[in-house]
Amino acid sequence: MRLEGKAAVVTGAGSGIGKSIAEHFAKEGARVALLDIRGETAEAVAGDLAGDGHIALAADVADSASVAKAFADADSAFGQVDIVVNNAGVDRVEGDGFDAAMKGELQILHMSDDSFRRMFAINVDGVFFGMREAVKIMQRVGSGGSIINMSSMAALAGLGLPHYSGSKAAVLGLTRSCARQLGPLGIRVNAVCPGVIDTPMTAAVPDFALKGLIQGTPLGRVGKAEDIATAVLYLASDESNFVTGQWMSPNGGLVIC
Repeated sequence: MRLEGKAAVVTGAGSGIGKSIAEHFAKEGARVALLDIRGETAEAVAGDLAGDGHIALAADVADSASVAKAFADADSAFGQVDIVVNNAGVDRVEGDGFDAAMKGELQILHMSDDSFRRMFAINVDGVFFGMREAVKIMQRVGSGGSIINMSSMAALAGLGLPHYSGSKAAVLGLTRSCARQLGPLGIRVNAVCPGVIDTPMTAAVPDFALKGLIQGTPLGRVGKAEDIATAVLYLASDESNFVTGQWMSPNGGLVIC
């Protein structure tokens, strides 16, 4: 198995892409700590995973203390953390002007300061906090590791709403900088930039918008959570041991660059 003997932390693991990542990791032999703001949801997923030794932890990735405690609990349970997937994120927050954008108005004129900051708190701060805690453990253990950060196709092409695209572009910057700093420690840092994926997050996308996206996708469909999970699995495994500071974008060809 590709992850035999490894311990992994996956944030936002209670549903969607995070859940699929946890399932793939467990099937490949890893022990998985599933972090989610809804602890009971993560617990239900953990109970269905292949193998033994998985744990579920409630954590708000926008709260550094909450993330630190969750990682400390994972470290205590496993004695190591080899793989971290900073997957938790949102594409909408209250007061961000989404409804105005759907009416063809300029969203940026309807976005509140608080909604802009909240988007970055979850999507960027959450990644930073997860990386920082991962490095503390990986440096102590001394056997390297793999960190995978979830960005988005929106970061590559400016698709999506401004606060979302901006936050996901920031994730790419963090990934590249940390890959340079952490490479000498044997810690690889990469990003995945999903396209339009069939998850609870995309359920709010209006039908007309979704149809337009599918029409513009050469492969002619939206992606599945497992399409992203398999890319993450590659970056988590030793098969990618010479890959760092890079991004992969499973998006069906909607963005080609």
